[in-house]
Amino acid sequence: MFKLIKKLSLFTSLFLITLALLEYVDVTSKPLPTVAGVSQSLPNIKPPEYTTVFSALPSQKTDIITSVKTADARAEILRQYLARYESPLEPLADLIVQVADENDFDYRWMVAIAQQESNLCKRIPEDSYNCWGWGIYGDKVTRFDSFEEAIRRIAPQFKEIFLQDNHSKDPFKVMRTYTPPSDGSWAAGINQFFTELQ
Repeated sequence: MFKLIKKLSLFTSLFLITLALLEYVDVTSKPLPTVAGVSQSLPNIKPPEYTTVFSALPSQKTDIITSVKTADARAEILRQYLARYESPLEPLADLIVQVADENDFDYRWMVAIAQQESNLCKRIPEDSYNCWGWGIYGDKVTRFDSFEEAIRRIAPQFKEIFLQDNHSKDPFKVMRTYTPPSDGSWAAGINQFFTELQ
């Protein structure tokens, strides 16, 4: 294809040069060679005032159409994080972000607490779907019908009880009411998981 275009380009160039020369050479003023039986008179040809050049290849209009779909990066970051730890919460990444937004708090709280309390739902009381240690005291276990129900029910209560005033960004302040017996390791873990989710 490239060779054909190159040849056509060369042909077009030669054609244009020939036309340009014809405009400046008066072919009627030169003596013609004598050929037996052929008239030596040529019609008076006037050079054209302009030259029309036809392209050998038709012009092509190429449209490039792009489509960009935007998505919330937080949900994708969270999905990848949960997949790395093989957490059953992975399919609920969008829901976790959505519920946190609805309740006006950082979505990382739900994941960081689940990581600290249950290794992202791998160590929970049987059939409880309770990855957050929510309402678990000794033999008392708060149970939910699914992880989705747990997220939807815990999030608004978590915001109301634990994320008041300046608590919203300080795991050490939340720790005092969420898990008072902790020696600080709970808050340190939450801080670490927050950093991993950035």
